Amino acid sequence: MSGSLKSEEEISLIKVYGSKLCPDCRNTIVQFDEAGINYKFFDICTDLSLLKEFLSIRDHSTLFDQVKKNKGLGIPCIILEDGTVTLNPEDVVKTKTVSR
Repeated sequence: MSGSLKSEEEISLIKVYGSKLCPDCRNTIVQFDEAGINYKFFDICTDLSLLKEFLSIRDHSTLFDQVKKNKGLGIPCIILEDGTVTLNPEDVVKTKTVSR
């Protein structure tokens, strides 16, 4: 078996790309922790490969068009279990707390 295979748990996690230097990202971490949301945080400022993953997502999604136009970065970038990308942590918290 390849070491690159991901466990079912890793695949089903919400992924958050961001930076711990970013106040919006830190707030997202607090919101998700308080709501008991299962997620994995990828700090794009600590690992070049994570930055490249994030940029690939950002550069291929129209969701980021307005962000880029305004010279924004687009973090926190949240990828739900089904692959949906959102920039709105509040919607994730609402959805996850309602579905419990």
